[in-house]
Amino acid sequence: MELFEHQRTGIAFLKKVKKAILADEMGLGKTRQAIIAAGEESKGGVLVVCPASLKINWLREIKAVYPTDDIHILTTTELDPDPGEGWWIVNYDILEKKLEYIEQLIGAGVKTLVLDEAHYIKGKSIRATVIVGGKIKKKSDKTQMMFDGIAKKMERVYCLTGTPLMNRPIELFNLLKAIGHDLGRVRSYFAKRYCGAFLKTIIRRSPFPPIRYLDESGATNLPELRRQIEGVMLRRKKKDVLDLPAKIVSIMECELSHEWQKTYDSAWDDYMRFLAENPEEGRDVEGILMARHLVEITKLKQVCSRSKMARMVADIRNAVEQGQKVIVFSQYTETIRQINDAIKEKVTGADPIFAVTLTGSDDMDARQKAVDSFQNEETIKVFIANIKAGGVGLTLTEASIVMFADMEWSPEIHAQAEDRAHRIGQEGTVNVYYYIAMGTIEEDIVEILNAKKDVMNQILEGKTTGKKAESMQEAFLKMIAEKVTNRES
Repeated sequence: MELFEHQRTGIAFLKKVKKAILADEMGLGKTRQAIIAAGEESKGGVLVVCPASLKINWLREIKAVYPTDDIHILTTTELDPDPGEGWWIVNYDILEKKLEYIEQLIGAGVKTLVLDEAHYIKGKSIRATVIVGGKIKKKSDKTQMMFDGIAKKMERVYCLTGTPLMNRPIELFNLLKAIGHDLGRVRSYFAKRYCGAFLKTIIRRSPFPPIRYLDESGATNLPELRRQIEGVMLRRKKKDVLDLPAKIVSIMECELSHEWQKTYDSAWDDYMRFLAENPEEGRDVEGILMARHLVEITKLKQVCSRSKMARMVADIRNAVEQGQKVIVFSQYTETIRQINDAIKEKVTGADPIFAVTLTGSDDMDARQKAVDSFQNEETIKVFIANIKAGGVGLTLTEASIVMFADMEWSPEIHAQAEDRAHRIGQEGTVNVYYYIAMGTIEEDIVEILNAKKDVMNQILEGKTTGKKAESMQEAFLKMIAEKVTNRES
């Protein structure tokens, strides 16, 4: 099996450090590196935790390296096999249900834990608690008990993620805790030192009491943080270790039609009324209030997404006619459906275009079938996917064009999705197109995403521009406030 030099280096790193974060950029083969390192060093068995949609992919990858090894995929519908040596694959969503069985695996000798897409444990969820420890309910009497976390019981822990922080430094904390790093011991210290944490108070209308919480959304002392984690985190970029074809990212500005402009303006007016009627939500949207605020923002984003469908369908047809395969990403199921329906239609002078779709509701078998069809069948020209469901863990190197109908709040989500095509196995230039509705909040979102890249570069690559870090909410509210002022003046 031919390995790239950076993969050999990564394997040696994992074997030496034992508990580490492999944060290579997407497309550099983190899965293969972890499989070889774990297989060579783990005699009692390996537990792989990954998103549900990637379980079959892990099965295939392990078989490719160790074809005679026993590999088990754990589910909630089938009986668990007897614990023993081999590979055990489980998805994050069922960790709590499988906790007792996982404890049996550890007792039987499984001492290596691989966390794929390890940023899944960044928050205070039950999946994070099972991995790194915390309070957990006992099934027997439903009382709470303190649980150490399965990572603490492992001799080796490999955290794999191309996005070790999606938005903020605090998202590194649970990863550092999983690998037993000193900075993962006390969250309050980490938050104050590297996130500028402070006690925040939201004053609410009577009779509701104030809301107080620790604001961990900042970013401070980033050069120091980078130095502290250098020995346990390995991060390489494709441009530094591979001679891949170019990836060209372009903004496609789309002018709203008269009808769509009216629809957008109506949604904007609804949002302005929301702010006027709920002034505290418009001025401070952290925590509980943020959810209400984002509901209104989402309505505007959905209008923008659907408004570009005709332009995108025309560009898809043009690309296919020129012999290209295309990936299309969107956050919204309705956008995915409409684009799929539109390209299937037979229009004058053009045949229907066959596509596969992938959304969060598809199970792992349907997901793998869609990928295989796109990669192997000449007639399937377009892969249309939800940006989160289809933006991780897939190899779609048959595509040379990637289109985004709308945008998430994190630049790393976009980077992951772009690199489904721009990765090992790609032989041609990859063109990435972001379709932006002119004169809308999408232009503001682009600015926010670019600003976020600065904070990530400070931590991962030691780069800094000296700008003050601020949260997405703060940056977006400043832009909205400016827009409101401009409209009122």
